[in-house]
Amino acid sequence: MDNCENLCENGKTGTPDNGWKQVFAYGRSRVKWTPEMLRVSFTEYLRFVDGSPLTKDMKMTSKTGGKSEGDEDTERRMVRPYNMKSMCARLGISDWEKFKAKYCVESTEEGQEFAELCARIENFIHGNLQEGATAGIYNAKMVMGLTDVAEHIKQEVSGYDEMSDEELRAERDRLMAQVRGEES
Repeated sequence: MDNCENLCENGKTGTPDNGWKQVFAYGRSRVKWTPEMLRVSFTEYLRFVDGSPLTKDMKMTSKTGGKSEGDEDTERRMVRPYNMKSMCARLGISDWEKFKAKYCVESTEEGQEFAELCARIENFIHGNLQEGATAGIYNAKMVMGLTDVAEHIKQEVSGYDEMSDEELRAERDRLMAQVRGEES
């Protein structure tokens, strides 16, 4: 736990005012992650996001649409969404997939713990984004790009690399007919 507390105190996660330090820190990270460090760092990331909503300056006008004495500039606070890229930037992880490949080695007990923790983190963030999109808090099209929709599409077409050219052409024709509304 001592290394984990050091990590948080040294600015790898932490407060909004030191976030830029992680993003612009150059060189290879020398941190040897443990599952506990990842767990605590992820918790710190969640605290940061929850504690620093996005703001937008807005001009409040009267209901009539004209300018009146009561008009004032206001600041609108919006929920800051959790997302994998932002989390990685705050934690000093340059590539989540490479991080998982390095630490989620299922042949070790620690690797299994990492694999489970990484899966839970991904599920939490993607679930939050999808729930927010469903409730109208986040833009649904943007969430679709941030979550595993692209991964699902890759899985759908993964068998194509094993098809012959003739089979690929037949599959293309079948799909085109389906798009045009023709029965195949």
